[in-house]
Amino acid sequence: MLEQVTTETLQEKAYIAIKDSIMRNDLLPGQRLSIDELARDLGVSPTPVREALTRLSADGLVERARNKTACVAEITEDDVHQTYEVRKLLEPYAVSVVAKKIKSDSALKDDLQELKRKIEEIQELATDTSLSPSQYEEYLQIDLRLDEVVLKALQNSLLRKVFALVNGHSRRVRSFTEAISKPREAKIIGMNNEEHLAIIKALIDGDSERTKKAVQQHLDNAGDRTARAVSGHIESELITQITLKEGPVVKGRVYWRR
Repeated sequence: MLEQVTTETLQEKAYIAIKDSIMRNDLLPGQRLSIDELARDLGVSPTPVREALTRLSADGLVERARNKTACVAEITEDDVHQTYEVRKLLEPYAVSVVAKKIKSDSALKDDLQELKRKIEEIQELATDTSLSPSQYEEYLQIDLRLDEVVLKALQNSLLRKVFALVNGHSRRVRSFTEAISKPREAKIIGMNNEEHLAIIKALIDGDSERTKKAVQQHLDNAGDRTARAVSGHIESELITQITLKEGPVVKGRVYWRR
């Protein structure tokens, strides 16, 4: 799960490794983080891990419990709502800026054409009830790859830095949603692909207004799907806790039984 770090700047490398595992939900919301165990997994001393957790706490990805132990920050319905509200304010504009650059950037257009081809291939396969694990993994990578193309096009700008920050939080929410939803459900895959395809086609055409509308539509739909998935998961977890009498129930929080 965690790759060992053996070179310089151990604190930075520990920070990146732990953060990436949180973003991918390899380290799950609410999971206790043992400094000694993380240090052993990473092949470093506890000091850089402790410093990395302090940074991650400042990022809002790690929380300190009452007994001072560190835990992965939980994901609530409010987190999902705020993430999508910020994305709706930022992404339509950011992607419309990218659309204006297409005509003068052949490499960017080639990247988008390749993404379009992959989506169309998956759409042909998604007529069945589900995809194979490898096909599903490719489907998951499309969203990430589209974000990478946008970041590349924004170059070293303030807009790029803000987009990257919001994208990091969004990535965690999306990964979490995938983890608690029905895997490889063809209907959801088809809807997401159609929305991504509309965005990419508008980008390839260099149509900034059409791109903006396509992104807005995707975020509205994706936000609704994510909110329903998280709400359903929370309700299921709360019912289970009540049934098993596992302790007090706090509304709106996501719990993971280990």
